[in-house]
Order: sequence, then C-alpha cells, then structure tokens
Amino acid sequence: MDTVDKKILFSLLKDGRTPQRQIAKEIGISAQTLNYRMTKMIEDGIIVGFIVHINSKILGKVEAFAAYVSDKEIDTGYFTRLKCLEKITLYGFDGDTVDEVEKKIEDASLKLGQPVMKYRPEINSYSGNSKNIDFQIIDQLKKTPRAKISEIAKALDMPVIRIKRRYNFLRKSHLVAVMAKIDLSKTDVVIFSIFTTDQEKIEHILEDVTIFKITDNNTGVFICFAENMVSARALINSSREAEKKSEVMVIYDYEFIH
Repeated sequence: MDTVDKKILFSLLKDGRTPQRQIAKEIGISAQTLNYRMTKMIEDGIIVGFIVHINSKILGKVEAFAAYVSDKEIDTGYFTRLKCLEKITLYGFDGDTVDEVEKKIEDASLKLGQPVMKYRPEINSYSGNSKNIDFQIIDQLKKTPRAKISEIAKALDMPVIRIKRRYNFLRKSHLVAVMAKIDLSKTDVVIFSIFTTDQEKIEHILEDVTIFKITDNNTGVFICFAENMVSARALINSSREAEKKSEVMVIYDYEFIH
C-alpha cells in the first residue's frame, strides 16, 4: 500500500460518499486509476464496506462516552465501540435521559471495571420542519450508504434539489456521516483518538488529519488518521506538548450501531 492508497482511504473515512471523480482530482490521479485502486482494496478486503454513523442528537437521545481497560467486552447497550491498543475500549452509550445513559455506563462498569475516561457532551436538541424528510434520507442511506442524491430523490419521489439541500445540512451539521469500514490489520495506517478538555490548544494540530470530532464548548474527542505510526507519533507528541492532559487511544477496530 502506497501513499496514494492511503489518501484514498482517508478521503473515504472523512466522507464515504465523496464522488470518485472528486477524490481523483484532489489526489491528482485519473478517475480510472482511482477506480482500479478502490476495486483492488475492496477485493483485498482492506475496504470492507461503508457504514452510516447517526448522531444521537437527531434521534432525540442523550449520549456519553466511556473508556475501559479490560480483557472483557460487552456486546449490547452501546451505539459505538472503538477497540484500542493496551486493552482499552471506548464505548458510546445513548438513551432517552441522562439517568438512562448513566445506568448503561454503570452496568458496563460491573463487567469491565470503572472507566478510565468518561465524557458526556452537552445536550443540544434537534428539531425542524424537515425532520420527516431527514429520517427518510437516513433510511435510504442505511440501505445504500453510497447512493447518489438522484437515486435517493427517485426512491423518495422528491425533487433532487430538496434532497441535496437536506443531506448537505445533515452532513455539515455532523448529524449523519458515511465512512468506509477498513480492516486496519491489512494496512499500516493508524487511526487514533484524542480526548481533550482544551480543544483550542490542539485543534490546529489535528485539523488536517481529523476524520470527525465530538465536541461541546472546549471539551471533545478527535478521531484522527495517520499514514503510519511515525506520523501518528509525531501528531500525538505535538498534541500532548500543547495540551498535557490530553488522553490518546490508538484504534485497531471500530463499530457503529447507528
């Protein structure tokens, strides 16, 4: 795997719906070359598929994240699971109330031990007159994550411009994201997360490598990409120098239930 393949993977992690022609143009290769490389990575099992990540806010849920150091795992009750080195697993929990979410964390703690890190973003409700359309778009993305806007519009019997406007709102508001599911064991790229209570100190360091982030006020979790461990180490060291209390986890597998 060369640098070009890694740039393709990074692009598909940031936005798995990015058109191939756009990716090819940004990287500086032909559309035919990009298609060949993507097909090869799919055939080799590097790109396993594409998954839809739905922000709990659009579902009207409260969410929280907790990291545990344990040989054990839980198989239910979470919407996100990031498996990390050093036996660390970061779980995302959601529920209708803060108490429900806290109960899920307590239940997980009975099996996994006390969390080494816990973070609950502020509650920001989602509302709007187009909520019904948004959920219909999400349902279509669940069926076919890389479906074209025109295909979604046809399936919903709605104007393309309306579907495009709503999807762009969902994506730019970080309410819905489509990303590639990569078998990290078959590549030397590194995905890592950094938890910080002072994101202003590290945001500029991670800006060009961030896949997505979950933040409120000045606290947050950054999920980032590096082409190899050397690059990852440099980014992590720079972040820790800028914000000494930041917590780092190197991810080797990831899962989103929604």
